[in-house]
Amino acid sequence: MKKIVKTLMLISLAMIMCLTSIPVYASGLSGTISPRLTHTCDATFAFDATSSVGYIDSTYTAVDTTFVSAKLTVKVEKKFLFFFWDEVGTWTSTCTEVFGRYYHEMPLTGAGTYRATFVLEVTGTDGTVDVIDGVIENAT
Repeated sequence: MKKIVKTLMLISLAMIMCLTSIPVYASGLSGTISPRLTHTCDATFAFDATSSVGYIDSTYTAVDTTFVSAKLTVKVEKKFLFFFWDEVGTWTSTCTEVFGRYYHEMPLTGAGTYRATFVLEVTGTDGTVDVIDGVIENAT
């Protein structure tokens, strides 16, 4: 008798949990959620890898009335053993132009799958920082 009561209680609790869950929808969005940026209008990242060189290219457009500087940090990693990533190198550059472009060629360690992790930090006159990041994976 106790086993039947326990089973019925578990089933009823499971039904109550299913009925009381409330779905949440993000309505009115066009498929992407973008961060609120104060000092940046636009930013792009590009990464192309060959067996010997990784080409890093990034551009940004800042709001000229609130812009102080922009700093780009790129970490390049190579995949090994199907799941793991080994760091190949890191590159950082700073720019004080309103329309900035970063270009860099990083030596790579042979053919394989590489990924570049971009972090662009745009600092404004009020001291706040817009952080824009992205990851690009590329196989050679």
